[in-house]
Amino acid sequence: MLQTVLFYLLAFGVVLFGLGVVLSRSAIYSVLSLVAALCMMAGLFVLLKAFLVATLLILVYAGAILVLFLFVVMMVDYRKLSSDWGGLKLSPLLGVGAGVLMFIQIFGIIRSVRIDPVSQGVHGTAQAVGTALFSTYVLPFELTSFLLLAAVVSVVVLAKKDPT
Repeated sequence: MLQTVLFYLLAFGVVLFGLGVVLSRSAIYSVLSLVAALCMMAGLFVLLKAFLVATLLILVYAGAILVLFLFVVMMVDYRKLSSDWGGLKLSPLLGVGAGVLMFIQIFGIIRSVRIDPVSQGVHGTAQAVGTALFSTYVLPFELTSFLLLAAVVSVVVLAKKDPT
C-alpha cells in the first residue's frame, strides 16, 4: 500500500517537473526542473530496488551533466541571441500531429517487446554491470570518456576570456 502511494507521488512529481522543463520561460528554471524530475525518477528506481541505477542517475545526470548544462545556460547571453531570431513559423496542429504519431510509434514498440521469463536473472547488480562494462562494452565506455573529455576541454576554451 505504501509503495503504491509512493509510486503515484513520485510519478506525479516526474510529470509535474517534466512539464516545468517544457513550459518554463527561463532556461535556468528548465534545467532546475530537469534536475528535480531526474531525482524523482531515481526515487522510482529505488522503488524497483534498482539502487545502482538510481545512484548512477543522481550522480551522473543530476550531478554532472545537468551542472554542465546549467553552466552553459548561464554563460550564454540569451538576450542577445533572442533579439535576432524570429522563431519557428510552424502550425500548432503540426506539433500535435507529430506528438500523436510519436505516441503511436512508441506504444507500438512497447507492445512488440516480449520478455522471456526464463532469461530473467540477476542483471542489475554492481558486479554484473561492472563485468559487462569492462568486458563486452569496453570500447564504447572508453569512447564515451573521450567524448566527455573533449566536451570539458571545449567548455574551458569557450569560457576563456580573450585578452585583446
